[in-house]
Amino acid sequence: MNHAHEIETLLIAMKETKNKRMYERYQALYLYLQGYTKEDIAKIIGRSEKTVYNYVNAYKEHGMAA
Repeated sequence: MNHAHEIETLLIAMKETKNKRMYERYQALYLYLQGYTKEDIAKIIGRSEKTVYNYVNAYKEHGMAA
């Protein structure tokens, strides 16, 4: 999957999900792909850097299914 397609897929997932936790995860990944640091993402979504790190690593290993 190319970078632009990944971003588009995340935006669609953010709009379609009704699950707050999944929205947060998609938002974190979207921001990461936009170039935000994990520290900045943690501040934006109100979670720890470790949580953001876990979101990003799971996405890198398993994609959207993570």
